[in-house]
Amino acid sequence: MALTRTNNSGEKPLIKNPAIIVVNFLLVGIVVLFLAFSYGYFAFKNEDWIAFRLPRVFWLSTLFIILVSVFLRKTVHFYDKDNALKLRIHVGIALIFATAFVVCQWIGWQQLHSRNLHLDTSTSVSYIYLLTGLHAIHVLVGMVFLITAFFRVYKHTGSQVNALIYFSDPIRRSRFKMLATYWHTIDLLWVYLFLAFLYNHT
Repeated sequence: MALTRTNNSGEKPLIKNPAIIVVNFLLVGIVVLFLAFSYGYFAFKNEDWIAFRLPRVFWLSTLFIILVSVFLRKTVHFYDKDNALKLRIHVGIALIFATAFVVCQWIGWQQLHSRNLHLDTSTSVSYIYLLTGLHAIHVLVGMVFLITAFFRVYKHTGSQVNALIYFSDPIRRSRFKMLATYWHTIDLLWVYLFLAFLYNHT
């Protein structure tokens, strides 16, 4: 249960939902983790480092993951407007694009493998697999959140009474805010990684 307290007018919470604070700390930890690994990617070049072109499908996966953020951007707005239909549509489309992103990553790994670029081939190839694989794990976690959010909206907005209860719950609203924040962070991390890969593998 959220620890909230209203001011004298009873309008705005004075104590932030602790779950949001926890999620923000976790996201900071995720960002630090990727920055640490990417530092190794940039800093530890040696005689084992080889040059190769980045799979072109990563361009497509970048587009897909940006579209995930685009469609999640207004979820809180639709929640505030009690618009269950648009809420389901946007979460559903975001899930489709997230799935497409994972498929593109798999194709990219297969293309690297077909060029005899394996995990143990060189330091440069190892970091590509490590960073993209670690990022894909976080995307899969985000997809679980999307699936859960989609079915919760579908389940709790089937009738007007249930929908009224659903859309009046501030905890559910904060969950959509946390969902969007998580995906925006994961999406920006991929854009950062993609640009780093392009810098070294063009």
